[in-house]
Amino acid sequence: MKPFGETARETRAKASELAEKTAENARLTAEAAKARIQGGYGRARAATEEFAAKASEQAGVAREAAGEALEKGKAQAKRANSKLKDLAEKQPLTLVAGAVAIGALFGSLLPKGVRKDEE
Repeated sequence: MKPFGETARETRAKASELAEKTAENARLTAEAAKARIQGGYGRARAATEEFAAKASEQAGVAREAAGEALEKGKAQAKRANSKLKDLAEKQPLTLVAGAVAIGALFGSLLPKGVRKDEE
């Protein structure tokens, strides 16, 4: 049988070796986790940048479309104004009759009021 002191030294050495292996495993695990986190961060950042670029591009397209729609609207309003002026100069009675017809239409759409003697 081995002396108690020798057994204690061997046990201490094994415990020290086990502690070193555990520390090394913990360090390797931490490094692997750090690498995965950094990789995830990099992918998230790239995706965010890509999304921002697409959003900016879409905003530019929308801005351009709105500008074109505005220009078309201005051109249509100008044509309508020109036609209305021509109609007013060439056929003023037709214009008045049209205005009266539109007024009558709107008047017929309004709700009827209740008279006080009908209550």
